Amino acid sequence: MIEQGGLVSSKARVPDEQWRRRARVTLLGCDWRGREVVLTPIRSIYAALARGGTECDGWWRASLIGDVAVVHVPQGTAAKDIVFALPQPTRITFVGLAGGLRNQPIGTTVDPESAFIAEPSAGAPSQSTYPAGSSFHARSHPAESLKPGGVAATVGCLADSTLLHHRLASTADCVDMESAHLFSAAAIAGHQMRCLLVISDHNRDGDVFTSTPEQIAPAVDDLCQSIQEDLTGGQ
Repeated sequence: MIEQGGLVSSKARVPDEQWRRRARVTLLGCDWRGREVVLTPIRSIYAALARGGTECDGWWRASLIGDVAVVHVPQGTAAKDIVFALPQPTRITFVGLAGGLRNQPIGTTVDPESAFIAEPSAGAPSQSTYPAGSSFHARSHPAESLKPGGVAATVGCLADSTLLHHRLASTADCVDMESAHLFSAAAIAGHQMRCLLVISDHNRDGDVFTSTPEQIAPAVDDLCQSIQEDLTGGQ
């Protein structure tokens, strides 16, 4: 986003409306202007939440259910693109998976109050540049926060989650790949944001592959049903 050719609005680091509209049409397959969006990078979660909706033909899979859009976003920082593309203001719920750093039972849902970006420092993968100098980005969605909440550490990939495990465990409650980026983007763009994360593994000693989809399926189903009821008013 550069301040050339009218791509950036007067609001700091936010693309202008022309860019946002083109992004919506391209990514979603339509110029969606509803009130609420649910984002997830997990295929099974998207399938559950999108059930009964009308799919659009964009770069990303998107399903419209009334004035709610459910979007299957990429993992990691690319998910921010739809946050910047959405009409303002929009309520956004991200639904993803996270590694537990506090021995939470697999299947627990966490609703972090804040998140920070954790990255290995250059040339020293086992070292980290946090928490000193790190920015914490906050939840802003008006829905009542689930318990437990806590702090999420956001990493660039699963390998970083393993490499940084011991440092992450001393500073955060869980680790994922999106929360801090989405909280930050939503604050800049003027949206309301929450991240609901299902604990899919314990990340003990850096092992992020300690559970199977079958182990977390009941928790994912319950969370998706709760979200659908919240979005439709229980209907």
